[in-house]
Amino acid sequence: MTVATDYADPCAVLPRIREAYYALLEGRRAELVEFDAGNGVRRRVQYGSGDIAALHAELNRLEGLCASRSGARRRFGLRAGGF
Repeated sequence: MTVATDYADPCAVLPRIREAYYALLEGRRAELVEFDAGNGVRRRVQYGSGDIAALHAELNRLEGLCASRSGARRRFGLRAGGF
């Protein structure tokens, strides 16, 4: 079953981008996989390589958008002194 993702919602896309980012970091991306299906059919799946810098930038962007939608702050300011 395929899960539909609403790409207009950054909070819905964030888990999929995280999964792709960590899969790329762990080296879980296969370039080409071939196998026999057992009934005389040979199956072949090919994956493309990803750009880790682009994934990291997109991950940061989506985290910021999702945090702003939920009301959380992305950065916090600290003041020193007796104000």
